[in-house]
Amino acid sequence: MKLYRVTAFFILICFIASLMSACAENTEPDTETLPPAQESSVDDSGIIQTLLPETDLDGFIMTILRSSSFFIEAGVYSDEITGEVVDDAVYERNSRIEERYNCVIELYEIADYHPYTHMHSLVLSADDTVDMVLDGGQFIAGSIADYADLYSLQYFNFDYPWWNDRFNRGISIGGKLYFTLGDYMLSAKQNLYGVIFNQDIAADYNLDTAALYEAAYNGSWTLDMMYEYAASLGSVDLNGDGRIDYNDLWAVYGEAYSGWTLSLGAGIRCAEKDGDDLPYITFGDQANNDVINKMMNIIGNRDITLLAQQINDNDRWNIYGDQLSRSDCYLFHVGGLANPFRSFEYDYGVLPAPKYSESQEYYFHDASLGNSPTTAVPVTATDPDIVSFILEAMAYDSHYNVLPVFYDNYLHTKLARDEDSVEMLKIIHDTVYYDIGALFNWGEMRMIIENISEGSENNFATEYARNEKQINKALDKTLSEISD
Repeated sequence: MKLYRVTAFFILICFIASLMSACAENTEPDTETLPPAQESSVDDSGIIQTLLPETDLDGFIMTILRSSSFFIEAGVYSDEITGEVVDDAVYERNSRIEERYNCVIELYEIADYHPYTHMHSLVLSADDTVDMVLDGGQFIAGSIADYADLYSLQYFNFDYPWWNDRFNRGISIGGKLYFTLGDYMLSAKQNLYGVIFNQDIAADYNLDTAALYEAAYNGSWTLDMMYEYAASLGSVDLNGDGRIDYNDLWAVYGEAYSGWTLSLGAGIRCAEKDGDDLPYITFGDQANNDVINKMMNIIGNRDITLLAQQINDNDRWNIYGDQLSRSDCYLFHVGGLANPFRSFEYDYGVLPAPKYSESQEYYFHDASLGNSPTTAVPVTATDPDIVSFILEAMAYDSHYNVLPVFYDNYLHTKLARDEDSVEMLKIIHDTVYYDIGALFNWGEMRMIIENISEGSENNFATEYARNEKQINKALDKTLSEISD
């Protein structure tokens, strides 16, 4: 068990008391669901001054639980200065916070792919070892009873740009927020999904790549346009063995999740929320079926698309990754943008996920819903309010001192090879959308789309009807949990 620091607690109580007294004179905030309002100011350079008070946390230790083997969130901790610019920026940020507020940021790693199961065991035993958990939102969502409502904690200032407001508004439920994304989290910015196109293949087959960028800029990059390009190439038997497999050239290369990526980009909505911030299922709507029809023209078309799941080999995922490095493997790759494309020898470009039609107002993108880590604070944390203080400090400092380094390194060094691709990446980062139904994945509904993608026919209506009761039952269970 972790030791509780009496001095820190006393200072914190004094500050809260004075803050509540000041607020009482002017306003009556709803402190049950929202963090307290605090005054902000902006200096001459346009930097928002920290909203946190100067506080001595008396050596408080905040322990972060993270996987050591899978989708490691590098933005929260670095052991030492190594010369790697992003890691060093993370190390220096933590050092500043520890020195300024007299606290310790500590890492607790386990080998599990998803730490939420370990966290559940700690909660059941009332063990306060862990103060913050990093795991995929889908897994946190499945065990929200283990986590605090972040809106109820004292020092989070979610209205400010160092928190992902789009994420928070998208996945809050009943006015409560159980997990979040802050600017100290780099995975969600790095593990976004979009489209990579092979410029060498396009040139070899006389396909106009300038038109692709132009369409993306003016908003006319659509599923129909992607299909037109893909169908003009199809698949090519490179080795002349009379069959088309992963050794050959495909117009589109991806995995089952690619079907979800294109569906979300084209405006599919698994759930919406009412005026009380409570979700309701929209998954079976006709508009969604129309989106899946267009998506399947590409992903379900076995003449133009190869998915990793169709590689008939037990080592399919290593083969899938290796094939991406080949210069003659694909025209379009629909998948994560964190793959090591920069090391590949061929020329490539980056595109957003295409729209359903030109009339669609925005592009839409997401990070891996199950794997890309999010932040949660367990109900057994030593002192959740002090944890919110340190996480607020980390997010604020990262916004000004880590993210600029990350983006410069990521956009210009790690991924993009031309200025158009840099602009495309900015479009992708600015159009992230988190569908609450897909993230909570009630009744495994998102998997219906992935399963359909592995086939060649759109049987969405049948699959939804078969799973509708299970989907609504899972939603009701979540609503029951947040009302307890």
